[in-house]
Amino acid sequence: MDVQKLNGCMELLKKQMGESLLASSILSMSDAQSIADYNSKAGAAAVFIQVTEFIIESLKKGYPSLGKYYIVDLEDNKMLIFLPLGEYQWGIAVDSNKAKLGLLLNVVIPEIVEAFSDAIKN
Repeated sequence: MDVQKLNGCMELLKKQMGESLLASSILSMSDAQSIADYNSKAGAAAVFIQVTEFIIESLKKGYPSLGKYYIVDLEDNKMLIFLPLGEYQWGIAVDSNKAKLGLLLNVVIPEIVEAFSDAIKN
């Protein structure tokens, strides 16, 4: 894992999302430790690891597996996007009034996932 490249992934996200990005963190699924973050709250990020694990396990009971991401719509025009990435999870909090959702889902996420994949190659 190249930590410098992981930090570059976060910088890419910040550049692409601008002022619509509120917070972001890349966490290890095994211990909820942050490996890169921007303006995140450690306790909250760790809770969402548990939420993701619950969703993954619940879907095993007769539903298709979780795809590339899931979105949580919050009050006050806030949105959380979670990217389960194998041993890691990338959480992104955005202001949905400022974010261009189509750009985020179709351009930004594929770009950052590709950069992330490159950063964790051994």
